[in-house]
Amino acid sequence: MKNLLLRLYTFGYLSKEKANYYQVIARKTEWNAIKSFISKNSKFLDVGCGSGYSMKMAKESCNCEIFGIDPSPMEHGVGRNGSKFEVGIEKIFEAVSEQIPFGDKTFDVVYSSHVLEHVQNENKSLQEMKRVLKSNGILILGVPTATMAHINWFTQLLFTTHIKITAVLLHKIFNTGKYKWWEIFVPVSHSFPNKSLLYDINHYKVKNWSKIISKEFKITNVILPALY
Repeated sequence: MKNLLLRLYTFGYLSKEKANYYQVIARKTEWNAIKSFISKNSKFLDVGCGSGYSMKMAKESCNCEIFGIDPSPMEHGVGRNGSKFEVGIEKIFEAVSEQIPFGDKTFDVVYSSHVLEHVQNENKSLQEMKRVLKSNGILILGVPTATMAHINWFTQLLFTTHIKITAVLLHKIFNTGKYKWWEIFVPVSHSFPNKSLLYDINHYKVKNWSKIISKEFKITNVILPALY
């Protein structure tokens, strides 16, 4: 009975294997949409590289010289939570996007996927990416959309509402984790734990991202291959 109740309670959560499986699908979809913009033998930097999966793709597809930075390597993306690195660990540096540990005009390609929405300072992060990019280089950014935020809200209501109600009512009795009562109806932001998903819906609009990015870069292509 206990195992059955636990399975019912956690049915909305994916196993590590399933989460990784879907991460691979998302990353491959993304890579197929952008690989034509990356020249062979480029010097390639992944900002927020996780385990280095996209670095591996750049090496295999375009023979790029690959480097990556991440404030917490291996905690996000494909191969998270204890899997071995997708690329040699010596290619990955522990660093934040606001302070990239490379010299000016170093890279042909700076790539960053679903990182900009999490940084502490978007403008400083973009300035640093611009600084390390060669004059004729290319920046490839992947960011979430307001549509994704709406889907996130719907799926959380569908799959995790029972967990949040249980946590709000019974957290003093059972080790359920603690939620605020309003989180039952309005989930926490994907970007910041002190904000709600309403922030995401407003901030993730393509128009808003274009305004932020255009302060430092000329946007030449907007690609919408998926809702991820």
